[in-house]
Amino acid sequence: MFIKTLKIKKGFILRELGGEFCLAYEADTNNGALDGLPSINETGIFLWDQLEKGCTPEELVSALVTKKYLDREDAEADVGEFLAKLINGKVVDYTK
Repeated sequence: MFIKTLKIKKGFILRELGGEFCLAYEADTNNGALDGLPSINETGIFLWDQLEKGCTPEELVSALVTKKYLDREDAEADVGEFLAKLINGKVVDYTK
């Protein structure tokens, strides 16, 4: 993984809307999901929770391997896809 550090930007939260979880900006008066970040599945919820605890990308992969009994390659792919969405949505600050 090419990302060394990762931190959720202030004000972004995981919110339940209509029975589904999505990422939102807490100051959003429309209470809507962020563009380009549709509902988040169980794996995404787990990874978000780990990010809130301050996990590094490598720790996210290890946590996913342990939690979901995935092989490392599949966990890296899942984490990479999730982080790419967060980065593109400007939800996180990161360093390479």
